[in-house]
Amino acid sequence: MPSETDLTFIADSNRQLDLVPATIEVLPAIADAVAGRIPVIFDGGVRRGSDVFKAIALGADLVLIGRPVLWGLSYDGKKGVEAVTNILERELSRTMTLAGVRDIKEITKDSLGIAKRDGFGISKL
Repeated sequence: MPSETDLTFIADSNRQLDLVPATIEVLPAIADAVAGRIPVIFDGGVRRGSDVFKAIALGADLVLIGRPVLWGLSYDGKKGVEAVTNILERELSRTMTLAGVRDIKEITKDSLGIAKRDGFGISKL
């Protein structure tokens, strides 16, 4: 039987039932429940670099990008995969810049949501 430290939680968005929450919706509760004892690997609905940013902000330690990689592979083999990963990296970097974050370690829940200034809601991301 593996110990608690040997387990990794992988959240996958392959929902089979209507009205089941999306993976991104349950990610914060999962991250809070494991409290850093095991890594949380997120796999669900990642299509853009901003999706990677959101998953990290909500508690993912690692974000899988399977579907975009498969699209790149089917488009142009190894070159397509490299193109897709470069696009995702640029999008993540741009999102980080727009959110005022310089390092992945600085991404937190506070990087998301609405900031209120002078009574007005301002979207941060």
